[in-house]
Amino acid sequence: MEPEPKPAAFVDSREPLFSVPEMLNYYLGFSRSVRTILIKPNWVRHEEDDSFPIRALVTSTQLIEAVVETCLVKYPEVEEITVGDVPLQGCDWSKLVSQAGIDRLMQKYRTRESPRIRFVDLRRELAVVTDGFIRKIPNASGGDPKGYREVILDQESFLDPISEDEKAFRVSDYSPEKTESSHTRGFHRYLIAASALDCDLFINLPKVKTHQKSGLTGALKNLVGINGEKAYLVHYRESVDGHRGDEFPPNVPIAVLLQSRIREAVQGRSRALFSVLRRGWKVLKHVTGIKTEGTRENLVDSNGRFFTSAGSWHGNDTIWRMVYDLNRIIRCAPREGGRLATTPQREYIAIADGIIAGEGNGPLQPLPVELGILLASRDPFLLDSVMAQIMGLSSEKIPILHHRREFGDPEWGAFDASEVEICWNGEMYRGIESLPVLHHFLPPPGWKGEIELEQREVLT
Repeated sequence: MEPEPKPAAFVDSREPLFSVPEMLNYYLGFSRSVRTILIKPNWVRHEEDDSFPIRALVTSTQLIEAVVETCLVKYPEVEEITVGDVPLQGCDWSKLVSQAGIDRLMQKYRTRESPRIRFVDLRRELAVVTDGFIRKIPNASGGDPKGYREVILDQESFLDPISEDEKAFRVSDYSPEKTESSHTRGFHRYLIAASALDCDLFINLPKVKTHQKSGLTGALKNLVGINGEKAYLVHYRESVDGHRGDEFPPNVPIAVLLQSRIREAVQGRSRALFSVLRRGWKVLKHVTGIKTEGTRENLVDSNGRFFTSAGSWHGNDTIWRMVYDLNRIIRCAPREGGRLATTPQREYIAIADGIIAGEGNGPLQPLPVELGILLASRDPFLLDSVMAQIMGLSSEKIPILHHRREFGDPEWGAFDASEVEICWNGEMYRGIESLPVLHHFLPPPGWKGEIELEQREVLT
């Protein structure tokens, strides 16, 4: 008999932050056995363009503060609270800290000793970008002070069924050899920040946003930030030996494909050659009428047609598998790493920041959407499915949600979408489709027209 599904909580949009204690108490009870806590926000990158403001890019610092303060009251015996994430390797940590107001929290808790509260950049290495050329350097801050531990999935990995083409596994601008060495048939490993594995309670604070490669990013996708080295994170598959991958949609021009292959061959290896070829690519774009729109993974021709690359489209059948692996790790990986346990190893809750959400070409170029809500659940699949509904997106058309029953956990993803009970500002709803749409979110270019719910009046 399946356990009764845990409802997601929707709070009053007028006072969403005041609901945080209620959420934690409702879902986690009043246990005093929690000694170590990891709070995992979405700190993807600093703001580079005020068209895509920091408040739509990263988790609200006010939400982080509310969670910290609640934990201090709720868990009087807690010894350590770590707030940490693995931003993009090219993120400027000092700018992110200043722009998002994280420095204010650092100062507020700086002198506290019991419990110690740390704000940590969990990256193992950084990327220095000069005219498009990427150079990797160690993180001068040291990354996770507890180090990193390898977690072994092997045949349990969701990537294993597609590993006959393991030489096709790719992460944009990262060594394919390194990616292949950690993911081959029957052999799948991740390098996880030890602070994530050591915690008794994992509090996931994702941002409500759309995402180029996965359609949306919520509680599930936010787990990418527990892995210390990006080369381990398979994002898409390249076409190899006649096997078609999911790097490009079918209509990709030869010029776009050629640019991707050349970039992969020289990126991070020869700056001089990269510079020469980059100038050649600019000439080729001019001749073919192609120009960059937003990130380099979105190109548009003179007729306004978008051409996506690097798995940034609705046909990506790879990234959801990697994301499922990471969620299985936070669910069942033991403190010391190694192979997965058969039972959950830590308490978990997700609270999604929908105060200011992001639509369009996310996660790096989100247009702000003022929703003014928080969502909470102990089931990340349920939270993200509810999130999709209020965004006007179909969870059945988004692979990261469509495959949820394959996760194989009786408490995560096993709910009946038509029967699950959801609390919305104190009122109970039965079934995810009974929930109102708060805003019809604009999907990323590679997903537009593929995942939207039928337009209907939004709740005002």
